[in-house]
Amino acid sequence: MCTNNKKIILLILAVLISASSNSQLRRGYSSNPFDILSGLSITPKGGANIFYGDLVDESRSSYSFGVKANREMSRTVSLHADLMSGAMKGRQISISGDDPYANFENMYFEFSIGGSYRPLNHMLGYFKERTLQPYILAQIGVVYFNTSEYWGSGSIITPGSEPGEVWREVSGTVPSVAGGGGISIWFTPLVSANIELVGTLPFSDQLDGHDVWYDRWPDGVVHETDPYDFYYTVSAGITFLISDSPFRNDPRYNRKSYNKTRRFYQPKARNRSSRSSSYRNKKFLFF
Repeated sequence: MCTNNKKIILLILAVLISASSNSQLRRGYSSNPFDILSGLSITPKGGANIFYGDLVDESRSSYSFGVKANREMSRTVSLHADLMSGAMKGRQISISGDDPYANFENMYFEFSIGGSYRPLNHMLGYFKERTLQPYILAQIGVVYFNTSEYWGSGSIITPGSEPGEVWREVSGTVPSVAGGGGISIWFTPLVSANIELVGTLPFSDQLDGHDVWYDRWPDGVVHETDPYDFYYTVSAGITFLISDSPFRNDPRYNRKSYNKTRRFYQPKARNRSSRSSSYRNKKFLFF
């Protein structure tokens, strides 16, 4: 499974690089790279991670939270920096019954940089106020983890084991690649919702503390497990636009854009009209 996931992530990276290169060649489609705030948005988010490793038969989900900074680089491609943190857990069931043989808990931090591609902007034209804006993403980064693996109640048949006691402890920082997708849901010119699914492949087999097993504990033959752990993160968040991008909607969307945004600007217009009317009345009375 990890091999297939790795191929998918690398394919997404190739697509993003290609899309970014093509968009930069189209005149007027890229923003000023020195104006960092132009097209910048911030998304606080939270959700769940689902762990797939050697030490997990059940109870594989836990919590994650973080924040993403995203900047539009062209009408179809954005760059982002993503910081996630949380905890992971899982349980391995004994082959002799339903009791857990071992379980693990960890805490982790993940920092990634990457890009996203918006296919509807490519196929249908650029539209800031599109209600549903799907995208695919790919990113590279590093993952820090601190893991404890415990003997379970089903390990009593293993000499030297103490159910509930620590079996292994390990920590480290490893590189990672990730890919996935999401959808942005437009609410106002400054606020939108975001739902995202990302699969992450750390280049380590120790996120669950379990990278080898023994045919006879503790002095039997040592066997290595599958080379990498893998986990998914499902998150939801609220995106706040810091500064609008310089890109304009395609002309075909001008009417739709006006209809969707006019209610956010009409109160100001009414206030100006009221102030102007009041000023005229006062001026008339004065003279």
